[in-house]
Formats: sequence, structure tokens, C-alpha cells
Amino acid sequence: MCGGCGTRSDADWATPFLGSRPGRAAAAAVVAAAVERPVDVRAAPGGWTVRRPTGAQLVVGSLTALITALAPPADAVVPLPAAPGAPLPGPDRRRPVVLVHGDAVGVAEAVDADAADWPERLMTGTSAAVVATGRHPQHVLHALLTDPLRLHVRVTGLDGPTLPGWGHLSGRLAGVPDTVRPDQVPSLVALLALRLSGRPAGERTQTRVGAGEAAVVLDALGTTALAARIVRDRTEDDPPAPR
Repeated sequence: MCGGCGTRSDADWATPFLGSRPGRAAAAAVVAAAVERPVDVRAAPGGWTVRRPTGAQLVVGSLTALITALAPPADAVVPLPAAPGAPLPGPDRRRPVVLVHGDAVGVAEAVDADAADWPERLMTGTSAAVVATGRHPQHVLHALLTDPLRLHVRVTGLDGPTLPGWGHLSGRLAGVPDTVRPDQVPSLVALLALRLSGRPAGERTQTRVGAGEAAVVLDALGTTALAARIVRDRTEDDPPAPR
């Protein structure tokens, strides 16, 4: 909690898309429209305020926290209001990582996540890498998606023959348009968070939505966002895992 402004400094996968007040206001409108009871959701510095009909007020600092607090129906029909002047995030410069459950024998730049110093080793490189673990894949995935590692790496693939969702994609999130206007990207991100909240565990999705000359790409496992990014070239894909 920030003592000066009273807002939280939380961050999640959607934060880079919602750095402006117009962007957060558009996201607030989407979430408020999805809630099945009267609620006032407003953009605040670094997050949102939520005022319930009882007068109770909540301050949240991330889109994930906002969705969790209000629990709107994941399949709600919502508008996608424009956010004039809201900038798109720049290219994602974080290190692409494929997480493997098992051995990565013969793979160049493989990082053994069962070693104590694996986070430090992973943060020193910049090219695509493989992280392998034979013991605690869910714990390693959690570490990759939280601070400090999430600031340095993004998960682009999951490889594990026995784990649900760690393999082929199931498809894209349902109820998401194929294209939006660039000024609708903050609203789109709120819609993606909404749709993501209703997905079953173990479902692996990748959702790409065109936005003018760019595209928004969200990779997810169940309700968990693995990585979200802006792709300037609509045909761009992540680099293959090193071999």
C-alpha cells in the first residue's frame, strides 16, 4: 500500500497495458458492466477504487485483484469502450523461457531448476532458454510468474507429458473478438481477464487479437496468465526453444 496516495503497488500480467488513467477507466467500465449487482468502479492512481452499495470501499492495484474481488460472471456480455490517448506497451524484452517437466538432456542453455541457484542463472541470460525440473514443476512455474523472475522472463511454453495443459494448445479464449481498434486495447485486456477467470484448470490457451498494425497475445494455463504482450508484426511468434 502506498502511504502517500492510498493505492496499492501490486502488478500483474495486465499492468503494462493499463499504465494510464484512461486505460484503467476503460477497464473499470468493462468490469463494472460484468458485475451482476450495483457497484462503482473507478480508476485511481496505480489501480482502482471499488465502492459497494453499502458504502464499503476497496482499493486494488491489479486487474487480477479487481476481478477476484468482484467475481463477475466470466461469460458476461460487456462493452469495449475506447481509451483515448492510452499508449500501447512497448516490445516485451524479457527472456523467453520454456518450462520442461523432466530432463532437458542435450538442450543448449538449459537451466536446472532443481539446483539452488537457478533463479540467478536464469536472470543472467537474454536469449531463449529452457528451464527443466523433475520435482516441483508447479512451484517453478509460480516462481517464474512472480517477482523477481517475472520482471526478467516470460513463459512461452510448457512441456510435460503427464501434466494437463503442458503440451498442445487447446485453442483461444471463447467470447473474445478477433480484432479491436488500438484505442480499445485496455478494454480488451479487461475482457481477456474476465474470460480467463472462468477457464478450467489444465486448459492451455493462446489468444491473439489484432489491434490495427499490432496484435495483443495472451498465453494462459487455466485461469493463470503466463504472458501477455504486444506484437507489432501480426505474424510474429516466439523464438523456438534452444536445442
